[in-house]
Amino acid sequence: MAASFPSKQQMLSDLASVIASNATVVDDELGSKELPPLDDETFPSSFPLLSPEGSRARFELLSAALTLFRLASGPSETLDHVTMKGFELGTIATLLRLRIPEHIPIGSAVSLQTLSQLTSIDVDLLTRLIRYAISTGFLTEAEPGLIRHNALSAATARDHNMRDSALWNVIVGAPGGVKMYEALQLDPTGRDNTKTGLSVAMEERGEPRGTMWDYHALHPEDEVRFNNAMASTETVSIHACEHVVRGFDWSKVKTVVDVGGNEGHLCMTIINAYPHITATIQDQARVVATSAPLLPPKYNTSIAFKEHDFFHPQPTIADVYILRFILHDWPDDKARDIIRNLLPALKPGARILIVDHVVPSVGAGEQKINRYMEQIIRQMDVTMFGLLAGRERSVEDFERLVFRGCVTPDGSSLSILEFQFLG
Repeated sequence: MAASFPSKQQMLSDLASVIASNATVVDDELGSKELPPLDDETFPSSFPLLSPEGSRARFELLSAALTLFRLASGPSETLDHVTMKGFELGTIATLLRLRIPEHIPIGSAVSLQTLSQLTSIDVDLLTRLIRYAISTGFLTEAEPGLIRHNALSAATARDHNMRDSALWNVIVGAPGGVKMYEALQLDPTGRDNTKTGLSVAMEERGEPRGTMWDYHALHPEDEVRFNNAMASTETVSIHACEHVVRGFDWSKVKTVVDVGGNEGHLCMTIINAYPHITATIQDQARVVATSAPLLPPKYNTSIAFKEHDFFHPQPTIADVYILRFILHDWPDDKARDIIRNLLPALKPGARILIVDHVVPSVGAGEQKINRYMEQIIRQMDVTMFGLLAGRERSVEDFERLVFRGCVTPDGSSLSILEFQFLG
C-alpha cells in the first residue's frame, strides 16, 4: 500500500462533488437499515458496518471532507484549530468527569441550573463549558437553558467503556503526546519504553520515570479505564471483530488462542460465525480475574480464560494464534520475543494471525490508501511511540519480523497478516 498524494490543483467544488456523490452511496445504504437520524441520541454508538462499497464510499467522503475543511480554513486557521484541540479535549473530559452525560436521561432535557446544582459548579462557568462542547458536537441545547443529548454525548452516557476510553486518552494519552519532544532528547531512537513522552510526563509530576505499564501500576483506576478502552475498540466499526471473521478462512480451524485477548470479544465473534471452534483467551492475571466473570454463559463450553505472559513460552497447542493490537505496543526486539515464544507450541500447519495496522509505503506504482485511513494508521503509529516506544509497521517491517501474507478487509483500518508454521 502506498500513500496517496493530492492532485496539484484541488478546487473546493471538486471536493464538494466527491463528498456529495459518496454521501449518496452511504445515505442509500443507511436508509436500508432503518436507522434514526445520524445525530439523534438513539443513533448507535459506532457507525454501522457497511458493505465493502459503502465502506469505501464512507472513507472517500471523510477524506474529502477533511481536505475540504483544511483548504477552506487556510494555513493559519487550520494550525490554530489543531493546536487549540487541547481545550476541546479538556472541556469534554471535564464534563465527563463531572458526569454531565449521566445526569441527563436519554430522551429528556435538564436545565443548566439543575446541572449546576448537581455538580456544585458555578452556573455561568458550567454554561460556558457546555455551550463550547455543544459547538464541537457534544450535547445539544433543545431550547435556551435546556440541555439534552445528541448522538455523541448519548454514547458516552450509555457506554461506560466508551466513556473510559475518552478519559484515558485525555488523562494518560494526551500528556504522552505533549512530551514527545522531551522524550526525543532522552532517546533519539525512540526504542526505550522508559523514555517516552508518557515517561517524561510521569517524571514531571513527581513519579518515577517508567513505562506505561508502570504508570498503570501506580494508577489502577487508569488501568481499569485502559482495559475498558480496549474493550471499547471492539465496537468501533473500523476495528470491528467482524473484519477478522471475514478476512480469514476459519472453516477448518478447530482451536484458537487469543494472546492478550482481554475480555474475549474477538473470539466470541469468531465463534458466533463458526460455532465448532473452541478458544482460549490469554492475558495477565488481573485482566483474567476481571474478564472471566463477564463471559456470557452461552460461551462457557467454547471459551476458557488462562493467565499467560507472552514473554514466556506458549503452553497451549492450537490451530491459530491471534496477536491483535499486541505487537504494536513493543519495539522490534520485544516483538520478536513475543513471536519466538509461540514456537514451542506450534505444530505443523499452525498459523499466527497478526491483526494490526499496516503502515502504507510511499512511492510510485504502490497501491494507494485512502487519506482518512492513512491518517488513522499514522496517528496510531506516533501514539505507540509517545506512550510505549512501540510502532505500527509496514509490510517490509513485518518481513523483518516474519511475514507470509497480508489482507485488509474493506471497512477495516486493521490488516491481517498470516504466518504458517511448516514444521
